[in-house]
Amino acid sequence: MLAYRGFLSSTGLNEISWLCYWIGLPAYLIARISELSAEWAALIDMVAVLMIATLASILIATGITWIWRLPLRSAVAFIHSGYRGNLTFIGLPVVFWAFAGSNASSEIEAAALVAFAPLVIFYNIFAVLILQLPNGVNFRSTGLNSLRGVATNPILIGVVIGLVLAIVNFSLPAFLQRTLTALGQMALPLALLSIGGALYGTRLRGNLQWAACASLIKVGLTPLIGWGIGVGMGLDADSLRLVAIFLAAPCAAAGYVLVKQMNGDSGLAASAIVLSHLFALPAMLLVLLLTA
Repeated sequence: MLAYRGFLSSTGLNEISWLCYWIGLPAYLIARISELSAEWAALIDMVAVLMIATLASILIATGITWIWRLPLRSAVAFIHSGYRGNLTFIGLPVVFWAFAGSNASSEIEAAALVAFAPLVIFYNIFAVLILQLPNGVNFRSTGLNSLRGVATNPILIGVVIGLVLAIVNFSLPAFLQRTLTALGQMALPLALLSIGGALYGTRLRGNLQWAACASLIKVGLTPLIGWGIGVGMGLDADSLRLVAIFLAAPCAAAGYVLVKQMNGDSGLAASAIVLSHLFALPAMLLVLLLTA
């Protein structure tokens, strides 16, 4: 609505997004992770469920592209849209607010923050591998690009700093902890505002049937697979809820830029982003109701 009324321009929305990405969210991650503790064994099981479910969605999306005989440029965009979720701007805020005030909120925050890092690395590596297929795969350059992207990702840097502080049991000085917390508190609502504004400026184009299918794989099928695997592995109710929320997160908006840079079908990617955010609303509500 703010974008529609002209209150927020496209330039302003981009600046808000960069502020969250480079300053707000890293500050929040450092402040929260540094003071939280978690059950590492349970975290390993949770991360395993997230990665297995994501890999399953990649395989399913790949099978559908083969059945439909999609052109390679469209196929890689379809697969990318079918597995890569927006954890930074959607997943984390929804998890934090879904568990706010509960007895297990601190433990779930710790689990979400720590599980977030390996899943994002997993997303990025597969994104570069898949999207480079139309141009021919150069594993050396692909590996270097993936490592460079991981090493310079401010979100992951914030996670690593917070983990190091937590492991060595170092308490930040009060003034620094309060400053990082204040910066971090602005990031969650601003992240959702920037996503909403970005969606207003994104138009549906390309093959909408393909985009809708990729979106439904991402926000519908993938969380169901994760929930089933989690039940089979004996995850508790809170862990299952976290896994389902993460896996039901809509397609990452940053994926459009990457698809376009890697010569994929940018129209399909843009439409999948818009549709997945629309589909994610009922999907997230269903997840929260069924796991309450």
